[in-house]
Amino acid sequence: MLVVAMGFFALLLAGSSAFAAAEFTFTVQNHDPATSIGGQYLEAWCGKIKEVSGGRIDFVYYHGGSLVGAADAVDAVENGTADIIWTALNLFAGKFSVAESILVPMNGINGARMGAKVIMDMLAEIPEMQAQFAAYKVIQLSTCSYMPLSMTSKKVEKADDLKGLRMRVAGTPVIYWAKGVGISPMTIPTPETYESLQRGVIDGCANDWHNIAALKLTEVTKYIMDVPIGVSPLAVLMNKDSYNGLPDDLKAIIDKYSGAYASDMAGVYWDSTRAWVLDNPGKVEIYSPSEQFVKDISAGNDAVRTEFINYLNGKGLEGERIYKKFQEIIERHKGKFDFSKPVNISDFKG
Repeated sequence: MLVVAMGFFALLLAGSSAFAAAEFTFTVQNHDPATSIGGQYLEAWCGKIKEVSGGRIDFVYYHGGSLVGAADAVDAVENGTADIIWTALNLFAGKFSVAESILVPMNGINGARMGAKVIMDMLAEIPEMQAQFAAYKVIQLSTCSYMPLSMTSKKVEKADDLKGLRMRVAGTPVIYWAKGVGISPMTIPTPETYESLQRGVIDGCANDWHNIAALKLTEVTKYIMDVPIGVSPLAVLMNKDSYNGLPDDLKAIIDKYSGAYASDMAGVYWDSTRAWVLDNPGKVEIYSPSEQFVKDISAGNDAVRTEFINYLNGKGLEGERIYKKFQEIIERHKGKFDFSKPVNISDFKG
C-alpha cells in the first residue's frame, strides 16, 4: 500500500520540519509490540532510511499485528497490503524451507550475530533459497537470539534429567531433536507460553532470550540453563512493486542499508536481549551446562539432520547438497563472535 504525499497542503505542513515532505510513505507490518526488540529494530532501521533520504521516504508502523495477523504477513507483503514486513519465517513452514535449515538444533550457530552472517551467505550462495525469496525485495534475513532451556521447578544438569519433561518447542527440526533426547515436545503458541508455564501445563520451554524477556518468563520459571539449543530465521521483506516505484536515487538508499547492514544490525539487536535477562533475572538461577551435557544432547544430531534432509527432499530439493552447503557456511563463521559477553543495541556501529 504505497501512499504518495503530494500537493501544496503537504508541503505547507512540512514547512517547519527538518525534512522535506514525504514523497513516499510505506506501511510497516510487525506482529510484535512496538516495545519489542522487533519494534525497536524496525523503527531504528526505518528511521535511518528517513534520515538519509532527507524525509522523502517515511513510514507508518502497524505494530502488534494491527494491520494483519502474524500468519498473514507474507501474503500482505506479496499483495501490497503492507509495503514492508518483519516476520519469523518458521510461521510459514515449507514456504522458506531452505532457510529452515537454521532451525536444526545444536548446529554450531551460537547467537544472532553469527546467525545473521550465516543466513545471508545462504541467500547469496544457494540458488534454491534465492528462488524462495524471488517474489520480494529482501531487506534482510537474520535470526533470533539463541534458545536456552527454561524450567519451572526441575534443575536440569544431566541429559537424563530431560527425559519425560513437557517442554514448549517450536519448529519441526527442534521437535525431532526434543524427541531424540527424551523430551515430550509441546507445540504451544508463543503468547500462551507464560500461562502454560504458570498452570503447569508444561515443565519448561526452549524460547529465545527475547521471548524470555518480552513475555516475562522469569516470573514463572526458576532455572535457565544457558545452552544454545538453536536459533530461528527472521526476515524483513519489501513489496517489489513498492520498491520498483521508487526513483533510482531512493532505490540506492534502500539498497545501501539493506543486506549486510540491515542483517548485521538485527544480529546485534537480537543478541542484546540476552543482556535484558542477565541484568534482570529476578529469582531465576541462570547457569551453564557441563561439557558432558552438551555432548550428550548433541549425540542424536545425525538423525535430526537426516530427518531434515528428507524433509527438503520431500519439497523436491536436493536436501543433502543444500544441507552440506549450509554446514560449510557455518564453519566459515565459527569462532568470530564472543558470546560469553553480553552485547547492547548501542554496540551496533553501522
